[in-house]
Amino acid sequence: MIDIISPLKNAWEAMLHPNSMKQMSISEAVKFYYSFALIPGIIVAIIEGILAGPLYGVLWLAIVFIGEVIGLFIDAAVYHFFGKFLFRKFANDYAATFSAATYATAPGILFIWLAPLTFSVSAMVFAIWSFVLLTIYIMRFQKVSGVVSVLSWLVPAVILSIIALLAIAVAISSLNPALASQLSTGLTTTI
Repeated sequence: MIDIISPLKNAWEAMLHPNSMKQMSISEAVKFYYSFALIPGIIVAIIEGILAGPLYGVLWLAIVFIGEVIGLFIDAAVYHFFGKFLFRKFANDYAATFSAATYATAPGILFIWLAPLTFSVSAMVFAIWSFVLLTIYIMRFQKVSGVVSVLSWLVPAVILSIIALLAIAVAISSLNPALASQLSTGLTTTI
């Protein structure tokens, strides 16, 4: 018989007691993620399917079971790059950073089914909780200070946000030449 309760308990433990969790290998971390994401992923797919249509339910399944894992690999790689190679502070390998990123997803995944019911307010709360956990887990698994831990995820987030905003500005200005000229001359002429 498949045990579906223990993985949920382990994820709950990861959320509430980060000092009790151990570093995992990459394969253990992926297995851990899928074990606790199964039930919440199915629940959110059913809720989205009912509220928005079956296509949205399938989309949520893809996000939870494919997109999130790909995102974990990319996020952990970015955090590790900044912590290990730019800051030269991370003591351990990529698996430690991947473990930290995986444990940090627990609040968002366990309670993902609340997002469509609470108009994503819960998603913001659990995102903040996830960043707190990410900071704690990186501190523990990479043996760094809280400042280095925060900078390892905050600096890339700021850089990527700036790049995204610039890309949006370029896209908007290429779609609307009049707006492009206003942006290039400054907004003072429009006031």
